[in-house]
Amino acid sequence: MFKMKTTIIAGFLFLATALFSQNLVLEINHPPIGEITYKGFVLQQERTVHIVAYGAGFHYPSGRMHGWMRDPSGMFAYAWILNADNRRLVWRMSWDNTHPARKNRYRRIFEGNVRLPAGKYEVYYYANEPRFPWLFDGFFSLGKLLEYLLRGEREWETALDELSIKISFVDQVFSQEAVRNQITQQQRKAIVSITGLGDSEYRREMFQLNKEGEFEIYGVGEAFDQEEFDYGWITLVNGGEKKIWEMSAATGEYAGGARKNRQWRETIRLAPGQYRVYFVTDDSHSPEEWNANPPYDPFYWGITVKGVPHHYDPNSIEKMEVKELPPLVDLTHLGNNENVEETFQVTKPTSIRIQAIGEGEDGEMYDYGWIENTDSGVEVWRMRYRDTFHAGGARKNRGVDTIIRLQPGTYTVHFVTDDSHAYHHWNAAPPYNPSHWGIMIFPVQKKDSLAVVPVAHPTSPVSRGNILIQMVRVRNDEHRKHMLELSRPTRIRIYAIGEGDWDEMYDYAWIENAHTGEVVWEMTYEDSHWAGGARKNRQVNTEITLPAGKYMVHYVTDDSHAYRDWNAEPPRDPEHYGITIFRLSPDQKK
Repeated sequence: MFKMKTTIIAGFLFLATALFSQNLVLEINHPPIGEITYKGFVLQQERTVHIVAYGAGFHYPSGRMHGWMRDPSGMFAYAWILNADNRRLVWRMSWDNTHPARKNRYRRIFEGNVRLPAGKYEVYYYANEPRFPWLFDGFFSLGKLLEYLLRGEREWETALDELSIKISFVDQVFSQEAVRNQITQQQRKAIVSITGLGDSEYRREMFQLNKEGEFEIYGVGEAFDQEEFDYGWITLVNGGEKKIWEMSAATGEYAGGARKNRQWRETIRLAPGQYRVYFVTDDSHSPEEWNANPPYDPFYWGITVKGVPHHYDPNSIEKMEVKELPPLVDLTHLGNNENVEETFQVTKPTSIRIQAIGEGEDGEMYDYGWIENTDSGVEVWRMRYRDTFHAGGARKNRGVDTIIRLQPGTYTVHFVTDDSHAYHHWNAAPPYNPSHWGIMIFPVQKKDSLAVVPVAHPTSPVSRGNILIQMVRVRNDEHRKHMLELSRPTRIRIYAIGEGDWDEMYDYAWIENAHTGEVVWEMTYEDSHWAGGARKNRQVNTEITLPAGKYMVHYVTDDSHAYRDWNAEPPRDPEHYGITIFRLSPDQKK
C-alpha cells in the first residue's frame, strides 16, 4: 500500500513538473544596439512553441538586394533560432513572415506557432542602424531622400523602442552565459576549432591522424565577388604543405545576415598524416565588430574540424603544438624600395619551409620573394599571386606558407619591394603581422637545420666567373655590340633587363649568327617577366645551347627610360640593365 502511494505521488510530481516545465518562457527584452544578445532553451520532446517577437525592417525591391552588405530578409532588428547540436537555422524573423506593428513604418511583429523536434536550441537577437538602399546601394532616389530629410525625425529609432522576443511552452531556459559555455565545450571537443577571431588575425593549429577516417568541416566567414576575405583552409604537412581543402567563394553558401556572410559544411575522408588548419581575417567585419548584419552562427566564425561519429577513431587523433624553429633566413621588416638577398648552402637533400608576406593585386605581385640556385641562376621557387592567401588587413596583403625540397647546392633567397605599402609605410591596412613583411626560411624538422649553412659573402649569378659577355648600365639611345666566339657547342645562360609594353620591346637584346645574320635568340615581351619597379621593366633569365661558331650580341635602347635616366620606377636590379651571358658547366644545366 505504501509503495502504491509512493508511486502515485511520484507520478503526480512528474506530471506537475512536466506541466510546469512546458509553461516556461524564454524572453529577451530591449537588446542593446550593435550587439548580439542570446539565450537557450530545451524541448524534451517534439512540441509547438509560441513566439511573439518585435523587430524592425523595411522592404526594398529585389533589384536593390544585390549589395553584399544587405540582409535579404529586409530586417535590421530581428531574432532567430539555431539548433544547438547541428548549428542549423530553424526559424528567423523576416519581412515576409512579419506584419506591421502600430503606425511606425519600420516596426514589425511576428506572432505564431513553430513546431520543433526535441533538442537544445539557441535564440539570438541582433539590432543595428538600418542601411537605406536609396542612400547606400548605388540606386539614388531623390523622392525617398527628400522624404527622409523633410520629416525632421529619425523614425527608425522609435522602431527600436520595443524590441523583444518571447517563446512560450519550453522545458528549460538557459542564460546567455550558459549558452556561451555550452558552445565553448562543443568547440573544445572538436579536433580543431579556430574561432573567436577579431579583425586582421591569422591562426593555425595542427594535428596528426594515425588512422583513416571521415571528418566534418564547418566554416563561417566572409566572401563575395568571387573573393574570400575571412576564410580558412587545410594542408597536408607531410605532403609538402599541399592544400587539401579550402573555404572558397565559389563553394560557400549563404550564412545569414549580410549576403557576404558565407558558410561551408563538408564531410571529407582523411588518410593518416599531419594536417595544419588555418584561418585568416581581414580588417573589418568579424566578431570583434560587425559592419553589417552578422551570420546566424556568429560564435563559429572561423573553421572547425570534427570527427564523424562511428566513422573515425577518436584515439587516432593527436593534437600537436605549432612550434616554429629558429629561421635559417630572416629577411623581414622591409620598407619601400628594398632589394635584399641572402645566400645559403645545402649539404644534403633537405626540405625547407618558406613563409613570406608581400603585396599583390589582380594576379600580380609587387613586393615578393624568390629563390634561385646561385651557381646556375635557375629559379627554384617564386612567390606567385595564385599561390598566396590573404594575409589580413588590406586585401592586397598576400602571404605564403609552403614547403619545398632542395638538393645539395648553393641558393640565394631574394625579396624586393616597390615604392609604396611596406613595413612602417602602409598606405592601407597592414597585414596580421606587419613585422614579418618580407621572407623567412625555416627548417621543417630540427635536424634539417644542420644541412643548411649560411654563406658569408654571396655573389649574384651575373657577377660570378664564367661570364662570356657583359653589356650593362646601358643608357638611352645606345646600340651596343659584342662578338661571341664559341669553339664547341656551349650551354649558356642569358640574363637581360630591358623595357617593354603591350607585347613590344623597346630596350632589348638579341643574338645573331655573325656569318649569316640569322637571329638565333631574341628578348621578346612574351618570354620576359616583370623585373620590379614600373610594369614596363622586363627581364629574362634563360638558358640556350649554341653551336660552335661566331655570334654578334646586340643590345639597343630607345630615347627614354634607361640606366640613371628613368622616367618611371627603375627595375629591382638597375645595375644590370642590359645583358649578361655566362657559360654553364655540365652540372649547372637544368
